[in-house]
Amino acid sequence: MNNQIQRPIELRIVLVRSIYERNVGATSRAMANMGFQNLILVGPQCEFTIEANKAAATGQYAFENKTVYADWKEFYANEPHGLQIALTARDGRGRQVQDFVTTLLEFKNTSPELKKSSENPFVIHLLFGPEDWGLSAEDIQYANFCCSIPTYGDNSSLNLAQATLLAMHIYRSVYGGEKTRLDGQQKLKALQKKPTDVFPDESLKAWLLEMGFKLDQKKMNVFTVLRRMLLQNAPSVKEFRILEIVLQQSRRKLKELNDLKKSK
Repeated sequence: MNNQIQRPIELRIVLVRSIYERNVGATSRAMANMGFQNLILVGPQCEFTIEANKAAATGQYAFENKTVYADWKEFYANEPHGLQIALTARDGRGRQVQDFVTTLLEFKNTSPELKKSSENPFVIHLLFGPEDWGLSAEDIQYANFCCSIPTYGDNSSLNLAQATLLAMHIYRSVYGGEKTRLDGQQKLKALQKKPTDVFPDESLKAWLLEMGFKLDQKKMNVFTVLRRMLLQNAPSVKEFRILEIVLQQSRRKLKELNDLKKSK
């Protein structure tokens, strides 16, 4: 029997009714650590401010490109059918909770879906519940498996972002992936990076345009003036990243205000 995987696999992280925006941001950072990009939110219970961006730190991509569904009906209407694994720290109530590692291994070795030769990725959803009570019976009713992340202390309840990081690490240990290389040359390159290399040109231009400024004026280009002023103060790479987060957040808030005005 051929146990080789014949098609690509796409992992998607699904956060259900998340309460704290920092956990969503920290999950985005964890996804960047593990090499994943597809973040899905179902019925989030929090608003997103700069705090989420701060928690995402250098892993902004998944958060900035997240998909948000109002409820499960919208989720199932748009997401491809694949494998859904609900992660929980609670058993009982008819839940047949299995070991996460064992479930991934068995699916990898026995699933005919992974043996089909296809360019279309097979989608695996990992479902994580809200921080207070976790996934409900309704949340897991369509899941293929209900699994627990192994812990070794008396407390089996994990912080949401910690749980996603551990789950993705376990997934990588089973399905593999290219590990991040941290050789001396990369470290040297990172240390030698100049602030001008990370100046948020596009974010600043987009912000100025949305604020009503014209950037094609030759006599006094407000973008050029602001850029020169900022560079004259010799800000650090970290400070430029914070500036970009502020610009992105203000653009989101401006869009929300404009959408609110249009709806009235």
